[in-house]
Amino acid sequence: MLTELAIKNFRVFTDSLLHFDSPKVVFSGGNGQGKTTLLESIFFLANVRSFRTLKADEICTIGTPSFSIRGVHERKNWKSTLQIHYGEGKRVLQIDHVPVTKTSDFTGRMRCIAFLPEDPAIISGTSLLRRRFFDMFISLLDKEYFIALQNYSSALRSRNFLLKNGREEPEKIKNILDSYNTLLSANGAVIVQKRQQYMLLLCQETKKRLSLIRPELENFRIRMRCHESTFDRDLFRKKLENDLKRDMLKGFTSTGPHQDDFDFTVDEKSLRSYGSRGQLRTVSFALKLAEFHILKASGEVPGSAGSENIVLVDDVLGDLDSRAKEAFFSEAAGKDQIFYTFTEIPPELDKKELQVWKISDGKAVTQE
Repeated sequence: MLTELAIKNFRVFTDSLLHFDSPKVVFSGGNGQGKTTLLESIFFLANVRSFRTLKADEICTIGTPSFSIRGVHERKNWKSTLQIHYGEGKRVLQIDHVPVTKTSDFTGRMRCIAFLPEDPAIISGTSLLRRRFFDMFISLLDKEYFIALQNYSSALRSRNFLLKNGREEPEKIKNILDSYNTLLSANGAVIVQKRQQYMLLLCQETKKRLSLIRPELENFRIRMRCHESTFDRDLFRKKLENDLKRDMLKGFTSTGPHQDDFDFTVDEKSLRSYGSRGQLRTVSFALKLAEFHILKASGEVPGSAGSENIVLVDDVLGDLDSRAKEAFFSEAAGKDQIFYTFTEIPPELDKKELQVWKISDGKAVTQE
């Protein structure tokens, strides 16, 4: 379990320390009091990113230059302390008080999945949201993917900078661009191949859950839209070389997994275009349930406490019908630790099994 959480200058929480002694924890309170922020801090500690913003600077309490999170994660005789400090554009990661330079060595120690009210946007929103969902999902399961993603993103930023700022001296930057083409093609091919692999697995598991929750939606499918050359590193590199003049005119790299997208369909009809609000909610929930199941079935992650996960549920159960709720509680019946947010605790939960925290105006007080 996560047994201790300390946050400082994290949105409305200026300095808070919470101790958890139950696998089922509830943050209760009115809207805008900080319930979701506590989930966000746990998610950030696990994934070194927020589920609410791409800009870490936005997380700092107004008027402060930095924020910090510390969590103690343990089971039986195993215990580990994770710490993140972020401020003025710099990030410091520590495991058991020892600095860690690679994000890939930090993430995965505490696997975390979040069920959020915004989840339908995975289907109906921008391609960036869909890529981000798949990137985070696969990174939890596959360290090679996470490292390839980091390498690709770094090379892409550098190549785009040269494309935008080196137009007047194309010959001088050609050799440098060639080196970035090598990095992009090698890592990009890994990314695309693994996305295809895990997408098919996720689609299969989502269909199973839809067959139980909403049988009329079980003819569900996910398709990945990408350039066929990116599956092969040599073909991808050749594509980058052939597109160089066009990319220099545009000032950015026009082909690669950073441009890919995913289509979610039922009966071959796009949910993004034709899905109702109810269908989007149900399918996105089934998608997250499938992700949860796959993580549970994946076994122990090196460096972690085991195969259990931390699950964050941000006031989404109230929008679900009885079959969907039953599917969730069935999936969550194992050893995983679950953090809920509610304005009012629903009757489906046994209050005797819960540790309840009352959240008000950035303050957390445990309830007896």
